[in-house]
Amino acid sequence: MTETQLAAGTYEVLRNRLRDASAELRARLGKLNEARAEVFGNIDTVLIATERVTTEHNCIPRDLVAIGDRFLFGYNVQFGLKTEVELSDVFSAYRFGEDVFHETSLDLLDDERFASDFHELYRFYKDTRFVRFFRAGPMLHMVFQVGKTSRDIKSFKWRVAPDSIEYLDNRSEHEVRHPPQHEFRWKRTTRDQHHYGAHPHIAIEDRVFVETVGGDLTVKVENNTDSGEGIYAEPVDNADQTLDDAEIHYAVVGNLVLLKIRPYQEDPFRFLVFNGKIQQAMRLDEIEHSCVMLPSDHGLIFPGGYYLQTGEFKRFDHGLRDMRYQRTIAAPNGEDFLYLFYNPESGTYIQLRYNLIRQTVDTPLVCHGQTLFDGGEMVCFQSQEQPQKHHAIQVWQTPFTSADHVPENQTDSLLFKIGNKEIVRGMAECSEILQLIDKDDSYEGLYVDLVKKSSDVLDSYFWINKADTENLAEPLNKIREASSAAVE
Repeated sequence: MTETQLAAGTYEVLRNRLRDASAELRARLGKLNEARAEVFGNIDTVLIATERVTTEHNCIPRDLVAIGDRFLFGYNVQFGLKTEVELSDVFSAYRFGEDVFHETSLDLLDDERFASDFHELYRFYKDTRFVRFFRAGPMLHMVFQVGKTSRDIKSFKWRVAPDSIEYLDNRSEHEVRHPPQHEFRWKRTTRDQHHYGAHPHIAIEDRVFVETVGGDLTVKVENNTDSGEGIYAEPVDNADQTLDDAEIHYAVVGNLVLLKIRPYQEDPFRFLVFNGKIQQAMRLDEIEHSCVMLPSDHGLIFPGGYYLQTGEFKRFDHGLRDMRYQRTIAAPNGEDFLYLFYNPESGTYIQLRYNLIRQTVDTPLVCHGQTLFDGGEMVCFQSQEQPQKHHAIQVWQTPFTSADHVPENQTDSLLFKIGNKEIVRGMAECSEILQLIDKDDSYEGLYVDLVKKSSDVLDSYFWINKADTENLAEPLNKIREASSAAVE
């Protein structure tokens, strides 16, 4: 038998050992997940009701917000000849109980200073219209557009208590602003990064090489100026440009290098992502306006989809543009994360829910107003273009309960003592290992990564070898041993 045949045979044995250990780990994770659901209660995201609320006048609803067991509903009515706009022409309140809404009085807003400021706003600005509720910690802003653009706003600021709100002032519109839209900083390339030759290029921290000369934008993985060949290319408008003519920015995020490139005499930037582990580059213009990080350095999420460090990605064809990141809501279970994006012109929200263990994003939910109650019930609606009196409002059960909301199924088991978040973190890291095992050998440093990740999990979680947690250490040790042998 030749040495090559021996190596191939040994390699196949190691791959089979990895696959067997992977199947065993997956099965044990499934059992642990069932046990975890019994101890901590497992809340899925499901639609539980579609209710209707009726407003006094035909109106176009804009937003709603939960306060205790009630919610405020904000909308705009076109009156024509009516000179005085009343509070009830813009807001109504509903009590939420047993998945049903009951209209209540507007006593939440019973404040003389607010009433005076409200009437003054509508008298002073002829085209005033309500646009949204904006939460910032314990503060609630009622935001009104008073000019031609979504930046021309006035705000009424309230402090939120468990079951009420306290009016503060009408001078805080400067606090109503988007958070940073990118959780990384773009760096502009400098002359020091230029490499000249027959096919010049710019080195991005020696991880990847880019250029826009010779008629196309090219991404290369080799520092070779003798060849123009790369792993990715697309045409540029001006074929005669030099290396100095393009404007190139970049950001390094784990295995990923994000590129922001404007070729010579072109107006819009082009956005690409390069993954060093799989040596692939792809166009990803959706990250232009907003792009934030997934938990535990899993990758990126943006209004149109997500891209993981492993190279897994998904795009959602919802057709929405110019969405801005609003906030991230983490469920107390440590497993689910809700990313909210918002379009200030249309008032449209898009919700992307990321699951840490499955490492996937559920189908996006698009709506025009949304709010969460303490028990995790989410109330949302989709606005109609024509004013009407009857409005369909959906009620979803979600895992995004308040931190004070305690599930009923608490026990005195080891799992309860360890804590849900801790178990979820360990299971998520095991899921990463399973994803790696599914990769082929073109994934750079595959077996080195498997040794490191399995060792990290075995060293980081004291409960990993306990019978109550399905003794995940057994298959993890097999994975580490087979991966070590493959490295050697």
